[in-house]
Amino acid sequence: MSGLAAVGTGQILWRYGSAGAIDDVSTADGLSDRISPCFNNSPQGPPFTQPLPIPPALDPIPDATTDLYVISETRSETEIVPGFRTPIWGYDGMMPGPTILARKGRPVSITFANNLPPGEDPAGLIVTAPQDPRKHPFLDSSTVVHLHGINTDHFADGFPDDGDGHKHRTQPGGSFTHVYPNNEYQRPATLWYHDHSVHVTGEHVYRGLAGFYILQDEVEDLLRLPGSPLADPGRGYGHFDVPLLIKDVMIAPDDMDDRPRGTLVYNNCSHFGAFGDVMTVNGKQQPRFDVANRKYRFRSLNGSDARQYSIAFRLSTQLQNGPDQPFTLIGSDQGLLRVAVPTTDFHTTPSERWEFVVDFSKYPIGTRLVMVNKLVDPSESNLFRIMAFDVTRVEPDTSEVPPVLRGGEHPADFQPPAQQRTFLFHRQGGYWSINGMQWDPVVPAARPLVDTTEEWTLTNEAGGWGHPVHLHVGRFRIIDVQGRAPRPGELEGFKDTVWLGPNQTIRVVHQFWNFRGKFVFHCHNSSHEDHDMMLHFEIQPPPV
Repeated sequence: MSGLAAVGTGQILWRYGSAGAIDDVSTADGLSDRISPCFNNSPQGPPFTQPLPIPPALDPIPDATTDLYVISETRSETEIVPGFRTPIWGYDGMMPGPTILARKGRPVSITFANNLPPGEDPAGLIVTAPQDPRKHPFLDSSTVVHLHGINTDHFADGFPDDGDGHKHRTQPGGSFTHVYPNNEYQRPATLWYHDHSVHVTGEHVYRGLAGFYILQDEVEDLLRLPGSPLADPGRGYGHFDVPLLIKDVMIAPDDMDDRPRGTLVYNNCSHFGAFGDVMTVNGKQQPRFDVANRKYRFRSLNGSDARQYSIAFRLSTQLQNGPDQPFTLIGSDQGLLRVAVPTTDFHTTPSERWEFVVDFSKYPIGTRLVMVNKLVDPSESNLFRIMAFDVTRVEPDTSEVPPVLRGGEHPADFQPPAQQRTFLFHRQGGYWSINGMQWDPVVPAARPLVDTTEEWTLTNEAGGWGHPVHLHVGRFRIIDVQGRAPRPGELEGFKDTVWLGPNQTIRVVHQFWNFRGKFVFHCHNSSHEDHDMMLHFEIQPPPV
């Protein structure tokens, strides 16, 4: 069933099925804004029937000094929900794209070739509220790749707009080479690459343009974490070191707007954010993963457009009321935490990465644990249950989780801030803004000096929405949280994204090291970002 709904801007929005209340807000714990799907009529297969796919690790082209890769951005199809073929855009046609396994000290060069259909490929996506190109100009089917969390130059970082006088966006038939130095400043971490083309980032990432980039080094190797060379030689990535891209989507159950059933629906609740009703991990609806009775390292990425998760694990026989099972947080956006953090849940918002270890040795063979999202009611099984872990075999385990992991190591990590700035994240005149400003590729919002740190106060005075704030080029420490309690692990490591929830203020000390030029900061709710909650800073040379 379809129908027309009026929205506050005077535009008309096509909405299908039950969209839920746009002011569905839960702020009791400061960890969520919206919960209800924007489209609640997607097909659903039985949960835990599809095996968890592991994105393949891409082999580099041989070279003496640099790992070389070529990745094609292409249209393909996949089966997210059993029995439904869904068109996607993917790196090498996959969702998620292939994983890059990198080593600190060895540069990586990736040529991304845009082989996407022209004209935004309207046959492959149902957009309920299309962008107005007069207000938010974009190039059809253009891409700009950003490696989220990397320390690199202005061009390789993926500036989203050509309006700065340089060409960044690649159109069909073109390509762009990004060089990632993996320098001495860069912390080994779970990074991810995704599209960042201005004003269409949300739709492009939603269609599938995202993949993992995992950076490691000898220091981390020696810790004997699960999947490490010492604990599990030859059985690291994909065996006992497992990536999990968590994402909610919406899918047409029948023919809709002249597109076939199975087509992705991008309904972002009048630019509030695309909250879906199908939970996926690594591109499959509610998959299952067979595990041995031993420790595993998981690298989680919230790849959603807007949805947050309070991740916990429950026995399948105790789904409704728990208790939540214990596990250990070991890493955040920018690598390992200073100390391991035992917990029973963690909160994650779009683009955040959290690494954790689950010890399955305490569970008998035949046990099923279910990853759940505690921000929704357990009765909503399509939203509450994310994936299952089935203990199916016995294996030896020599891995460890040491209590002390990895603290600051670079001079930037101990440098006092040279400047203080304040940024207000707000909605103004029907559009998202920062300090009352909207996207401008020419005029910077700040001019920090290279090789310095600054203290930035991020404020959200609104009670109806929140913003996962991402700062490019460096990393930061969170030094103060007002309006909510700090989340598990949040103060124990380095990050590049922080949840700035309703009526909250967060202070961070961010590092602007190694590279001069223009870099962006923005809300990583992609619907907010595409509607101009993004500014840039221009890193300046040192004073003469």
